[in-house]
Amino acid sequence: MEAELPMKIVGRRKPSSGGLEQANRLLHLLRDLRAGRPFIPRGVYRFHSHEEKDAWTLKMLIRTSRS
Repeated sequence: MEAELPMKIVGRRKPSSGGLEQANRLLHLLRDLRAGRPFIPRGVYRFHSHEEKDAWTLKMLIRTSRS
């Protein structure tokens, strides 16, 4: 039977400092800023190139809630 090699500990995990609560607040803020509208409208979209798709996606992400 092979002898087990000793285990080496590389780092230690630190307890979270309220990550879930902070993430929840951020998600609520984003939802309120978007006024209930999704970031990307649902549907099937066709683009001629990846660049065109990237430009459209960026436009959808940065549009204001009034547009």
